[in-house]
Formats: sequence, C-alpha cells, structure tokens
Amino acid sequence: MSTIQDLKYKFNRFNVFEKIIVINIVVFIIGQLIKVFARTGNSLSYLSLPSSFSDFLYKPWSMITYGFAHYDFFHILFNLLILYYISQMLMNLFRPKMALNIYLLGIIAGGLAFLFVYNVLPSRLLVNTPGVVGASAGIRALLIFLGVYMAQTEVRLIFF
Repeated sequence: MSTIQDLKYKFNRFNVFEKIIVINIVVFIIGQLIKVFARTGNSLSYLSLPSSFSDFLYKPWSMITYGFAHYDFFHILFNLLILYYISQMLMNLFRPKMALNIYLLGIIAGGLAFLFVYNVLPSRLLVNTPGVVGASAGIRALLIFLGVYMAQTEVRLIFF
C-alpha cells in the first residue's frame, strides 16, 4: 500500500504540465492494451475528434479528449518531450493557470480548425480520416505564445 501512497505523493507534487504528461502516458498505455487484447486498430476512437461535424455532436467531449490520446509511440514521445521542455520555460515566466489556459485553448482552436477544414473544404482536397488525436495543437499554441512573447530570445536545442 505504501507504493501507491508514494506514487500519489509524487503525482501531487508535479506541476500541471507534468500531470498532463502522466495522463497522456496512462491514456496511451490503456489504448495500447485495448489494441492488443481487443484486437482493434482504433482503440481510442471514443476519445478522438471525428472529422464529421454530425459525429462531433454525439461526442462533444472529444474537443478536449483528442489532445490526450495518441496512437503512435514516436508521436507521443516527441509531443511529450517538446511539452516538457516548453512547459519548463513557461512555468518560469508565467503562472501555471495561464500556461494551462494557453495549452487548452490551443487544443480547442486546433479542434475547431480541424472541424472547419474537414466540413467546409471539398473532400477531394483532403486526406480521408476518421478523426484526429494528439497534443500537437496545444503544444503549437505554447510554442507560438513563447515565440511571440520572447521573440528575441535564443533557444538552444539538443539534437541526438
């Protein structure tokens, strides 16, 4: 029982973005387990944002939940690495609530843009997709915000 209490203690000490990273990892693991044991390719379809507006009306929660679901290991790996490093810079500059609002508004704006594009543009111009998943829209919102706020700041990245 002490192991569970230790995990709860550590989780409670995380900042808001570290908690988001843990939630993304847990959802990814659950999705992978569903894929293996249920033998279904679309294990997180309940969380993904559908491309059809009529389907979205039946799953309005998907406007937020798609930002916490990932299908591919490298997709989640790079998204969460970038989120971790960007969040460290944001947490040094701004209140956690403001940074979280930017992230969530980025996810909502990305979802609205996705729905707009797939329901307004002609289908011959688009790749057919049942839905979208991933935290990329929220991460891009954070990157754009930091880029505008710190336009003259040099950021050094480590490449492997």
